[in-house]
Amino acid sequence: MITPVKPTDRQPLSRSQQGAVAIEFVMLFLLFFGLFYAMVNYAVVMLMQSAFIHAAEEGARAAIAVDRLAYASNVTYLSNGVDPRVRSVVGSSLNWLPAKPKSKVLGAGNSQVQLAMNGNQLTVRVVYSGYANDPLIPMLTLPIIGQIPKVPTDLTGTAVIEL
Repeated sequence: MITPVKPTDRQPLSRSQQGAVAIEFVMLFLLFFGLFYAMVNYAVVMLMQSAFIHAAEEGARAAIAVDRLAYASNVTYLSNGVDPRVRSVVGSSLNWLPAKPKSKVLGAGNSQVQLAMNGNQLTVRVVYSGYANDPLIPMLTLPIIGQIPKVPTDLTGTAVIEL
């Protein structure tokens, strides 16, 4: 026959064991907090990276809507038709960004959006330069683990389209 253990039968933790429990708790807390913080920070990086790619693709698609025959030359077509249209669409696509990263990525009047024409190919690039030095969520330095998370220096979204 098995007899149940009574609460009075248990041995209380000695004083040396109580300190060990506190140390184990702190070590596990640091580990799990570091993992959670890194996951949240990487999620923000992936969100911004995919948003930049999406904005560049939307801008490239908007360039198709500009009628080439409405302009006298290719230079005016690009400077007066494609350029403002693409910059406007990219800016409206990234309108949800907070003010500081938005100004760093888009600039005044969306002037930071990079457009390059090579033959009939239009390349649209959206770049958050220096993200590792100025991230949305600050870096964290933990004992033993070090700085978390490790993020890329620049976040870039690129789209190429044939006009």
